[in-house]
Formats: sequence, C-alpha cells, structure tokens
Amino acid sequence: MSQIALLPEPPRGFESTAKYAIRPREKRAFHSILEAKHVVDTDPSRGSVVELTQDADGVLFTAKQPILRGQLEEEIRFSRRSGALLTKSVSRRVLGNDGRCVREEEVAEFHHDAMPLPEATYPEVTLPFCLGWLPLDGKRRSVYAWINDRFVAKVYVETAGRSRLSLPIGTRDAVEVIFYPDLNDWIALGSVLTRLAKPFIPKYYMWVEPEAPYRLLRFEGPYGPPGAPEITLELASISAK
Repeated sequence: MSQIALLPEPPRGFESTAKYAIRPREKRAFHSILEAKHVVDTDPSRGSVVELTQDADGVLFTAKQPILRGQLEEEIRFSRRSGALLTKSVSRRVLGNDGRCVREEEVAEFHHDAMPLPEATYPEVTLPFCLGWLPLDGKRRSVYAWINDRFVAKVYVETAGRSRLSLPIGTRDAVEVIFYPDLNDWIALGSVLTRLAKPFIPKYYMWVEPEAPYRLLRFEGPYGPPGAPEITLELASISAK
C-alpha cells in the first residue's frame, strides 16, 4: 500500500534560482512521437532555469525551458496549509523565437469545485523539482500528476539508495528517487499483476540532495507525462538564500 501524500512546503524563507544543463536522454524508456532532439535546445549558454520564491501568499515555482524554436515558460503558485502545499494556479506559455506567444494555458483557481481534483494533485512538470521535499525514509508514497484537466494520473514515489554524482556544478552526494505511473489508471491489472509488472514499467529517475530542502541534482525522464520529450537535467549553478 502507498500513502497519498500532500507535498511538504520547503523551509520558510528558502528561495533558490537553479540552472540546469539540458540534453536529450541517452536511452529512451518511453516510445513517444515527440523526440527531445527535435525540441530541446542544448546550448549551454541558455539552460533550464528554475526559480523558487516565497511570500505571504505561498510558494511560487517558475521555470524557463529553452526549445529549439523558442522558449517554454511555466508559473505555478502553491498555497500553504498546515505545513503542506496545495496547487493554487498554473500558467503555461510557449514563445516563438520572435517572442510571440503561440500557446497559452491558464488555470486561475486550481481547486475550484467546478473541477473536483484530489487535494494531492500537482502539475507534472513540478514533480521532478518538488518530490524531493517528501521525507526520504524509504516509504512509498503517491501523488496525482496533473497534465491537464482531462488527464490526471496517480504516480508512485520511492527512494532507491544513495550515490555520488559528477555534475556540471561539481561532485555531489545524492539520494535517488524514482516515480512511475500506476498502470491501473489505464487498465485494471489488480494488485498481483501490478507487482509483477513493476520491473517493466518505464520510470522517471531523480537524484536529490540528501539534506532538506532536497534540491534536484539530476533528472532523467519525460518532461511531462509519458509521451513527452525525454530529457536529462543536471544542476549547473545555484543562487539560494
């Protein structure tokens, strides 16, 4: 059994701007049409920039991902409740190289009763950066990954040992965290078949700092749900309070 978990809030006052080197994942685990090599801009002068800030209203997560023909920008605001985070609003934009917005999505009230989502529901693009905030105690937990209002999937989260990584920022100790989808969202397998299928389920892999606030050091997997471009992110620089 797994525990449905609200994400813990980061330490009060903690803020960070982290830049990640980004490249297509060397060995793909999901067979998707949209390949990272056709989308991702690997220019090291750009990189993927993720910023976490806090104010009286909650926690703000922003990400700017370079793509070959523009930039993907995301802004997700979380509210606080009893030490946990709830998704409050979501903004996503895709800009072309000319700066023109070509795609846009806005969710003004994420938990409005018009769309009765489970409380432990978080935009899937935030999970690589926020799952490390869960206690690293070896217990399996679950959250719901929001792709859009018509696609919400349950994912399992587990720790998988410690290692030492060589990164653009230098060598770091890390805890490995994996998360993977619940196949029962698509086909009813039952508990026995689900356990048997687990070794064959494509997984997302993360390595986070061993001490709170568990900053993401490395990520391998789709940037988004299965079928999204598969990438590798590695921490290149940080600016933190």
